[in-house]
Amino acid sequence: MGEMETGRDRIYAFLEDHETGVRAETLALEVLGLKGARGVIAQKVVQAAVDDDPRFAQGHDGLWRLKPPGQGTTLQEASFVCTGLIASVDSDVFALGGRKVQMRGSEVLFPSVEIVPDDKGKEALLSFAAFAKDAVSAGFRLPGRQKGLNRLCRIVIGHSVLDGGICLFRLGRRYYPDAPLRSIEDLASVMGLTFVADRGAEGEAGLQAEILLHLLARCESEGLNTLEALVAALYPDPVPVRFEAYAFDADYLSELPELPGVYIMRDREGQVIYVGKAVNLRKRVGSYFARRSDRPEKTKRILDRIWSMEVEVVGSEFEALIQEAKLIVLCRPEFNTQVEVHDREVDLGPLANAVLILPSSELECVELFCIVDGMSFIQLRAHRDLCDWDEVANRLRGLYFERVEGATFDTGDAFEILKSWMVSQRDSMNLVDMGSAGPPGEALRIVSEYIQQCENEQWEKVAWRV
Repeated sequence: MGEMETGRDRIYAFLEDHETGVRAETLALEVLGLKGARGVIAQKVVQAAVDDDPRFAQGHDGLWRLKPPGQGTTLQEASFVCTGLIASVDSDVFALGGRKVQMRGSEVLFPSVEIVPDDKGKEALLSFAAFAKDAVSAGFRLPGRQKGLNRLCRIVIGHSVLDGGICLFRLGRRYYPDAPLRSIEDLASVMGLTFVADRGAEGEAGLQAEILLHLLARCESEGLNTLEALVAALYPDPVPVRFEAYAFDADYLSELPELPGVYIMRDREGQVIYVGKAVNLRKRVGSYFARRSDRPEKTKRILDRIWSMEVEVVGSEFEALIQEAKLIVLCRPEFNTQVEVHDREVDLGPLANAVLILPSSELECVELFCIVDGMSFIQLRAHRDLCDWDEVANRLRGLYFERVEGATFDTGDAFEILKSWMVSQRDSMNLVDMGSAGPPGEALRIVSEYIQQCENEQWEKVAWRV
């Protein structure tokens, strides 16, 4: 295949010469040439390379192998297993059902069973593992579905039960490219199939099996008669895969919090190459890895270098701005072009002595940004139930009414960002003007009442001004 040989091709050739199996780290190092890929990263790299190709399998011992030649070669002969796994609302109990089908008409049902992490659940999962053995897994959004079931299996029986397979979303998108396929119901509807909304685990497996058989029939009608041909059509790999980026796959991104925060990107040597802030970490970080041809050149260069990433959740967009500025000054990342925040000559006027109240990353707390004229600002954390109010009140009294000497304040860039942010949000800030709130006892009472009134849902946007 010369220069067009893909990572999947190289892994296939390597495994042909190592029939006893190979660990993911060995494949990442010796086949793909990634010296730094170890542990979970190596596993993700190999999974990205084989891309759900059913010719590859990872055994219970963790070793990667090729499936036996001829196993499920034709679509007519292959057995496919579809699963339904539904979690209960109030506990760790799951309902598991399955359906194993063949195009030539053979069908076996795995009746829905209740799975709990005990001996009975272990027996049920071992029974399901035997049921699914030697069958090709199929399901809508297959990687996520497999991840959920395999996680449960590892907890209860100590190993995964499904690997590789056919993703019905990909197969459906092949034949209905213009249809919005957000769910298995969307795919069933566009195919003209009927289904029950509340169908349970067994019904979920049955609906997927019905969709699969209809799509496989379409595959055969256009000459895709073998698993190998179908896989090649579903998972084209015309250019080498950038394995580093695939370490941040859909499963990884889906686990990021939908909260404000900062993200820190590092290269293979651990050097910080970029720091960013986000109102929604999942959405912002995910935008880097979306497959789009119109990425800015700077983003492309970052993706060429990124090897690991850290995220830190904070309470508000403002706190994310402050944390981002601090990290840029501390780390001097290569791709952060603005590392200095210049004095914006912003006059806070009557707000030069005020307590700004914002959400905290700790749900039971709020963050108090205390602006003190002539001394920049200091950040305090307070519990909404005021269990630590005595300590907080003493700090506030010292700052605003006793001007305690020796207090440690944030200075420089952070204060300039704070001043600009306060001016831009002047009509929607939660703050207490300590210069006009009255004597110490009254001012502290007002602050405490506002802390108690803070709610978790979008309260940051409510205008409080005293």
